[in-house]
Amino acid sequence: MNPMTMRGLSLAAVVAAWTAISEMAKVNLSLWPVIVALGCSLAAGGGIPGLQRTLAGTISGVVWALVAHAVSRAMGGEDIVQALVLGAAAFGMVLQARVPLLAYTAGAFAGAGVAMGLRAGTVQGGIRVAIALAIGAVLGFVAERIPPLVASRRL
Repeated sequence: MNPMTMRGLSLAAVVAAWTAISEMAKVNLSLWPVIVALGCSLAAGGGIPGLQRTLAGTISGVVWALVAHAVSRAMGGEDIVQALVLGAAAFGMVLQARVPLLAYTAGAFAGAGVAMGLRAGTVQGGIRVAIALAIGAVLGFVAERIPPLVASRRL
């Protein structure tokens, strides 16, 4: 089997497995942040470094979104205030790339986007989003481990 087909099958397996587990266990987490983080994990280069970059990047984005929401509300929450605060958060997400562990800017923007899309305006909401993103990052890591395992079992 060619590598691309095997990669596709391993990703399909982990997505299907997580979807089934989360539906049967009635896990109260949105599925799409898991998929977003899985994609971020693949784009981050894989392995432990990719997993670390994805976790740190996406979760930092959730933090930026929560901070932006809190600051915007504290300043009155008008549209122009929201725009300026979100612009400042975007600037912060880019500047944090100076810290090597937080250098995955695309992951930060993905995490912030997911948090804002799910309207995670509280710490509790942010934690739920961060958990879903972490699950996706781990699933990406697991998916990349499947093809070598399958290949080693061939006769």
